[in-house]
This record gives sequence, C-alpha cells and structure tokens, in this order.
Amino acid sequence: MNPSLESTTGFDLTKPVGSRRIAFRKLSWRSILSLLLIGILALLLAYPVTLLFVKSFVASRPGQATVWTINGWIGAFNDATLPIALGNTFFLAFVRVMITSGLAIFFAWVVTRTDTPLKGFIEVLLWLGFFLPLLPMTMGWILLLDPHYGLLNRFFMKIFALSAPPFNVYSYWGIIWCHLAFSTSVRFMLMTPAFSAMDAALEEAGLVSGSNRAGVLMRVTIPVLGPAVLASTALGFIRSLESLEIELVLGIPAGIYVVPTKIWDFIHWDPPLYDRATALCSIFLIFIFLLIWLHRALLRGRDFTTVSGRSHLVETFSLGRWRWVTCTLCLSFVTVMIFLPLATLVMGTFMEVFGHFDLEKTWTTRHWAGAFTDAVFLRSLKNTIVLGLGAAIAGTIVYVLIGYLIVRSRLPGRGIIDILSWLPWALPGVLISLALLWTVLGSGDYLKLMYGTLSLLILGIVIKEMPLGTQIIKAAVQQISPELEEASRAAGANWLDYFRRILLPLLRPTMVSVGIIVFISAARDIPTVIFLSTHDSRTLSLLMLDSIAEGNQERAVVLGVLVVFLIFALLFIGRLLGFRRVSAQ
Repeated sequence: MNPSLESTTGFDLTKPVGSRRIAFRKLSWRSILSLLLIGILALLLAYPVTLLFVKSFVASRPGQATVWTINGWIGAFNDATLPIALGNTFFLAFVRVMITSGLAIFFAWVVTRTDTPLKGFIEVLLWLGFFLPLLPMTMGWILLLDPHYGLLNRFFMKIFALSAPPFNVYSYWGIIWCHLAFSTSVRFMLMTPAFSAMDAALEEAGLVSGSNRAGVLMRVTIPVLGPAVLASTALGFIRSLESLEIELVLGIPAGIYVVPTKIWDFIHWDPPLYDRATALCSIFLIFIFLLIWLHRALLRGRDFTTVSGRSHLVETFSLGRWRWVTCTLCLSFVTVMIFLPLATLVMGTFMEVFGHFDLEKTWTTRHWAGAFTDAVFLRSLKNTIVLGLGAAIAGTIVYVLIGYLIVRSRLPGRGIIDILSWLPWALPGVLISLALLWTVLGSGDYLKLMYGTLSLLILGIVIKEMPLGTQIIKAAVQQISPELEEASRAAGANWLDYFRRILLPLLRPTMVSVGIIVFISAARDIPTVIFLSTHDSRTLSLLMLDSIAEGNQERAVVLGVLVVFLIFALLFIGRLLGFRRVSAQ
C-alpha cells in the first residue's frame, strides 16, 4: 500500500469502498465532540439521579444547610398508604399494558400483514392517538362518563331504565380507559416495524401445515416477534408507571393514589416533605431498574432472528369477507377512543357550566372570549410556544450529534453515549422533574437562577425525549452510506464540512419530524415540568391542570381544545415542511 495515499486521505484506498473507515491519528473534532457529549450526558442524566438518591438522606430544604438523616426513608416506609400506592401503580400499569399490547398486536397485524381496506388511513389515525394530549382527552371522557352528568350514563340509564349509572370514570377502570388511546398508539408504533420486516414464508408454512389465520397469528407471528413484543411491553410498563395527570384528576377524587401522585402530594405539603419525596423516588427507581434487569435476563441467550441476509417474502394475506370486519373494528376503536371524547371536549367549551345540561341557559361563548383577554392565558400560550420551539431546536441538535457519533464513530465511549441516551426511558417524568429541581436548588447560587425559567423546562423536555429522538436519528443515519463521508474526505473536506453540507441536508426531513415530535411533547407534557415551573413559566397544560384543581372546568376545557388545536397546527405545518411518519425506521 502507498503510505502517502493513506496519510493524505486518512483511510486505506486498497480496501473495497464500502468497507473503508476513517482512521484518526490525532484528536479530531469528532473525538473532542465524543468526549464532550459523554461529559454533558453524564452531567445531565447521571448527576441528577445520583443527587436525587443522596438528597433522600437530607432533611433540610433545597438551599439550606445540609442536615443528614434517614427520617425521609423512615417516614416513607411508615406511611400506611405507601403499599397501597405501590400496589395501585403496578396494578394499573400491568392491566393497561396487557390490554394495549393485545390491541397493538392486532392493529399492527391488520395494517402490515392483511389486505384490510383503508389500512393506510387506519395507521394515520392510530398515530393521531400518540400526538393528542392526555389531559384534554380525559376532560372529554369526564363529560361522557361522569356518574352524575355523563352523557353516556344518561343515555344508557334512559334507554335501559337503569336506576344507577353503569359507568364511573373516577375509578380504576376509568383511569385505565382514559389511557387506552395513547398507550395503544405507542405500542402500535413500536410493533409495526417488526411486523413489516417479518418473513411471510414463516406464516405461509403455518398455513400449509393446516392452521388457520388466527392460529398462525397466535402460534407463529407473535412468538417469532418475541423481541418486539417484549420490548414494547417492557417499555410500555415503565412508561405507564410515570403517569400523573390522569391519576391526579380521576384518582384522587376516588381515593386512588399511585406513586407519582404521592410524590406530588409530598412536594405540595406545607412545608414540603422533600426528604420523603426523594426517598419515595429512590424506592420507585429501584423497582424500575429491577424491571429492566428482569427484562434483559429473560432475553439473554435467546435467538429471535427473523430477518436474515437471504431474501425473504413480504406480502399481505387475504382475509376474504373478514377484511371488512377488521376494517370496521379498527375504525370503531379510533372513533370511540379518539373522536368521541375529542368532539365532547369541544362541546364542553360552549357550556355555561361544564356538565350541566339542565340549565335554562346551557350554551355560551363567553369562556372563549374570556380566554383571549386573560393575561395569564396569553402568558401561558407564549410560554408553551417558546418551550416547544426551544426544546425542538436544542433537542434536535443534541439528538443529531448523539445519533451520528453512535452510528458512525469508531471512538471509545460511543457505547457509553448509547447507554446514557437510553437512561430517560427508565426515569418517569416526575422523577426527572424532582431530580432537576434538586440539581438547580442544591448545587450552587448560579444554578438557582435557572429555577422557574423556561431554560430549565427546555432542559427537562430535551432529556425526557432523548431516547425517542436519538433512535429516530440513528435509524436515519444508518440509511446514509458512509461512502459519502469518505468521498468528501477524499475531496479535501474536513468533518465539519461533511456534517454541515452533506449529512444535515440529507437528515432534514427526519430532523423536521423529530422537531415536531419534541414540540408536541413539550406542549402536552405535565410530569416532566410540574416541579420546575413557577407562576411566570406555566404552560397551557399546567394551567389546565391548575384550572381543574381550582374547579374551573370551563376554562380547563377551553385550554384543552387550544392545546389540541396547537398540535394539529404543528402537524399541518410539519406536513408542509416534510414531516414523515418514522415508524418504518
């Protein structure tokens, strides 16, 4: 090999083009960036979590002199409601995940493996459930299923002459029901790529052996797709543990407490019980890490290969007359779980008194007029837009850098970056919020200045959405051939030129998608920012929660509709700018 060629280009020109890799002989921009990202991620993720555990042994409030004690742990364990809250948390999460996983498997199978009519339209509608905020949809369900004035309760009591309402949204099953649309959409998004990539020859073999379609689904398709199903189930279970807003609105009136609402309760005591809250967070975190370890232990050593180097058959199966049944079932689910509460929510904004249909004057537009003249609302709207834009821009930049280094870099430490980027999946939003609260209030006077600012809220959202944003970017980078980078190096361009002139333009559609997703997440998020905001940095979602707590449901539903409208506007703008669904990645 000609040494001059290697020293000039940085890689071996005698190897096949597709297998060349850049060899760095000195500390490059990529090396510096890799080390910098490891440090930043460790500071943003590992440090707050570690500090949260340490502060569980501190009795003093943030900013006061440190007083070490174990009273927080003693108080948490002596709380008679803690076992009940833990039981409620895991019961609700388990039941919800089992139901939504079954629904998601069915929908993913229908959309990817069958000839069901309108399946592309069905996929879009199921994606819609992911983007809609939980709290406004819950208000729609309250208007439908409240035991006193719920429209569906009134309808069934009148039709069937019932003496008592058949539904009660303020119950365990009411909480589970209000989670179904969003949770099913998340499971569906995670399972669809695996169903699309599976070799149809495996299912054909099952049919040839004499099994019917249902038997093939249960005995072949689902077992073969074990990793996707287990990963989706584990992720869904962990995410279900963090739910806060629905449990606050529906659970507390019924006396149903879960761990996140207990943490919220400790923080809002006067004075706040920070030691108990952080101790409870630590206990919760231990349970979550045990679940992650159990999930990895179950999959260790098992072979789930379904996509190999050989060509495989990808086709849909004819359901005959049953295809209209599957189409009807899917559309019925979307209609009932998404459009029905959404329509009811809009209707509730025009009611004189929310839920009261027997008044002499039932309908009005004064709540809308009052919203747009309310200084608090206008400030919250501005905060929401600034938070969304800031998190979308900052998050997309960070996710692109992380995703690129994980996929393309050969430097030591990229595995650490990958692990750290996944850490927020294991952290419920309320834990991230409390960890950041302790970080800014207990780490020096300069960081205290961040408390209550939108910068801190942006940081929380960027951390929370890091796993999803990074994985989407990683999938996009993997689709870009490394030959483009090698060609740019051969042409004399440095790494920054390649990154700015070649990689970023190719990633633009994906970056727009990630930015839209992060913006929407910021607009609807409550658990991640609930302890970080003040009166001046309240978002529309937090203002809606405050309105519900104050008993002002009329303003709450108006705010909910505005959040939904903002999300629809973002999706429309994103579509014009090149937004695309990323589940196939």
